[in-house]
Amino acid sequence: MYVIGTAGHVDHGKSSLVKAMTGIDPDRLQEEKLRELTIDLGYAWFDLPDHKNVSIVDVPGHEKFINNMLAGVGSIDMALLVVAADESVMRQTREHVAILELLKINIGMVAITKVDLVSQAMVDLVIEDVKGLLKGTFMENAAIVSVSSITGQGVDDLKTSMNKNLSSIRSPRDISQARLLIDRAFTITGFGTIVTGNLRDGSLKVGEQVEIVNSGKQSRIRGLQIHGAKVTQAMPGTRVAANLSGIPTDYVNRGDVLAPVGIFSATTAFDIYLKVIKDIPNNLKHNMYVNVHLGAAQQVGKLRLLDRDIAEPGEEVWAQIKLTSKFVVQKNDHCIIRANQITLGGGVIVEPHAKRHRRNHNKTISMLNLKKAGSTDDLILLATNKISPVKFEHISTETDLSRKEIQAGLTSLIESKQIIDFGPAPNVYYQTVQKWTDTTRKIEDELSNYHNKFPAKTGIAKNQLNKSFHFSNKIVDVILIALSKSGSIVIENGQIRLSNHEPKLSSSEKNEAEAFLLMLRENRYSPPTNSTPEAHITDILIARGEIIKISNQIFYDNDTYETMLIKIIDFVKKHREINIGEIKDLFKISRKYALAFAEHLDQKQVTRRIGDSRILRQKKSN
Repeated sequence: MYVIGTAGHVDHGKSSLVKAMTGIDPDRLQEEKLRELTIDLGYAWFDLPDHKNVSIVDVPGHEKFINNMLAGVGSIDMALLVVAADESVMRQTREHVAILELLKINIGMVAITKVDLVSQAMVDLVIEDVKGLLKGTFMENAAIVSVSSITGQGVDDLKTSMNKNLSSIRSPRDISQARLLIDRAFTITGFGTIVTGNLRDGSLKVGEQVEIVNSGKQSRIRGLQIHGAKVTQAMPGTRVAANLSGIPTDYVNRGDVLAPVGIFSATTAFDIYLKVIKDIPNNLKHNMYVNVHLGAAQQVGKLRLLDRDIAEPGEEVWAQIKLTSKFVVQKNDHCIIRANQITLGGGVIVEPHAKRHRRNHNKTISMLNLKKAGSTDDLILLATNKISPVKFEHISTETDLSRKEIQAGLTSLIESKQIIDFGPAPNVYYQTVQKWTDTTRKIEDELSNYHNKFPAKTGIAKNQLNKSFHFSNKIVDVILIALSKSGSIVIENGQIRLSNHEPKLSSSEKNEAEAFLLMLRENRYSPPTNSTPEAHITDILIARGEIIKISNQIFYDNDTYETMLIKIIDFVKKHREINIGEIKDLFKISRKYALAFAEHLDQKQVTRRIGDSRILRQKKSN
């Protein structure tokens, strides 16, 4: 399935030609029919011999509605340039061709309309004018067909040429990153909100959870239609109507993006390789404001030139566009910039979520060039060369590569020890070996410094360690578990330490530890709770296996603990259960100690509470 977009000057017969080819009038607004002037986007469809359900987006040709034209041609597969035989090439003809060139549409053809109104000699002159206009553009060798929407002359020839052109286009790609570029939103009584647009890069299914990425509003797809027919799944490259549940039409605007939840995030700045149109009246200046058009969306942004102060007509430059509000963009998308109703240029986006760069900085420009033209391996390395490790989905979004390409690249880069992977499936993370080595060294240095400062402490708490790194809780857990598996650190009782660290007590602390042990042994089943040493001392005694922590205040020496454990287990085996009173009687202790020991055994899954009693837990059979 493919989408064709019309282009051309106002009143050159675009809508009439679409109706002649498809039988559908693309002018849907009453004002358009009264004025015989296309104001907004129109839609039609038809079948060709080798291609079913071909969509046509009919765009306005008047200069006042160029914004609507841009919303229509942002994601088409082929352009149909329409030039009237009685007027030839006009201003919007030239501007539309320039826009198509900037958007890298690549495939196009020409229809010379209204040939029934002029002589053949005039038609031949117009064809020569068109060839002159298209020389040096992507449409230089495009097929040119003479037609009349009134008599039907040439319409079948036009369809035949369209069929041939579409056969040379590669099928729309599917990289499992579906996004519907919304160009209409309306309500149908009994159904609710309907959105329409061109679907790119992935499929949508009925029942799927989706979101309006710009606002974050979530919904479920109640139904899908393609060209008026219900479908359960819409494939990329099609014009789709989606019925959404739970989102009022007021929450959806032209230019919004509909996508499965969690795939995309909106941005306020992107980096672009920008081509300036040759015949603009003035240079582009750093920090000038421009109108930015991408897909069906448009808004104002500030143009930051990165490699010069002024961009002259015809130049290609690196720039960053800082937006006034959020946009949803993807790497390799193409956008157009305009100002004062003049198209200034356009280009390809190389970094959708851009940070502010130093201007005229060679390293920055080199990095941008690599992102623009780098190999698959280059792009994957750039996507994983981050301070925080990233998941597969991040690589996919940042590189705009297919899953197959990324998987093959990751396999090769892991084998060549340029990238490391860690974490249990499906939550596998990736990072360049260079960045992983840096992170590992910094964590080990941080732990070493801590051990030197506090030699008696077993280790440092995760939150305290992370204050120096500012990772998310999920990321820091993944990193620490990976380091633990490698053997460089130990995670024990919520403390993190280097694997070769042995806590060392000072002379006074050793005396305090020995006094505490002696006190526990002398008081056996009822140890005092008001003479506990500092936590790092008890942590060391626990690590050595000399004491057992029952609660925050109660500790037992190991021998006493083992005696109590054996007696309780023997009692339960004999009597099937034990209650708090029986524990008190067994050891001649107060309820405080009996209850604490019972709850400790529950936590260790030695016993299980039933009512006021405890029974032994059954061991799971293998």
